[in-house]
Amino acid sequence: MLKRIFTVTALTISLLASGQTKTAVSSKEAKIVDEINLSEADIQVFKEQTKQKVDEFQQYIITLGSKDQPAEKRDMAEKEAIKLFYKGAQMEISMVLADGTTQKVMRPMEKYLARLKSLPYTKVVIKFYDIAYISEFTKGPDGKYYSTATIIQEFTGFNEDNIVYTDVTKKDIEIIIDLVEDKFFNEKRWKIFLGDIKASETKTT
Repeated sequence: MLKRIFTVTALTISLLASGQTKTAVSSKEAKIVDEINLSEADIQVFKEQTKQKVDEFQQYIITLGSKDQPAEKRDMAEKEAIKLFYKGAQMEISMVLADGTTQKVMRPMEKYLARLKSLPYTKVVIKFYDIAYISEFTKGPDGKYYSTATIIQEFTGFNEDNIVYTDVTKKDIEIIIDLVEDKFFNEKRWKIFLGDIKASETKTT
């Protein structure tokens, strides 16, 4: 009889311990899941950061295109612009041809920026209008958050005082929020990047 009571007691303790372990594991998993999801407050902060990042990019593009700027300043703008982008980001170039059709080409962001700096015009003027739209952030299956910022860019290339080419392009910029390793703090933190840029519409003026 004593042996049976001892066996039942031992089994009860074992089940309780197992239940506590599962609860602890479940609690830990819940905490991890919670840590890798952004709150609504976080999303609002990143929306503001999106505007700042896009504005930085626009300023760098204006500097790169301007042949009036010192070479050192243009080189610095090129280096700083690259830092805004997710690795492997590309830029879609669009141009309206003489027959009215639009030609589009995708280029790695590094090549696009280098080419912009050396366009065969005596003068380049690039203007941007305000951000037209920022879509809601949605979480992708890869764990990253995605959004799109839409901007309007006006490009004019001159040969001396004559306009050689001009157009207005609507561009959609992919926005990516990713959990990356912060080497300084030795932990992972959410960080915002610009991704691929697509030319959704181009018109000559």
